[in-house]
Amino acid sequence: MEQLLDYYNFSEFQKDESLFFDTISFSWIKDNLYIILEKKEDRCYVHFTSYDEKNHIGKQKPTGINTLIDDFQIDDNDHRKTIQQYLDYN
Repeated sequence: MEQLLDYYNFSEFQKDESLFFDTISFSWIKDNLYIILEKKEDRCYVHFTSYDEKNHIGKQKPTGINTLIDDFQIDDNDHRKTIQQYLDYN
């Protein structure tokens, strides 16, 4: 998982203080848009989100959210392609 985080420029995992998510890592797309990788129990979720400010991530719930992948699998090429498509959005 660490290689994936480094490759896509995700932050380190942190506990979400807003309690909207569980444990999250994020990568910036552009403007106020981010990809959130959420670890919750034994599953990972990938969310396309927006925040008013970067420092709100992990402290407030997002202003917009779209769940892209409900059960992210690191070895699933389609899952990695989805992340890459959104990060290429910028």
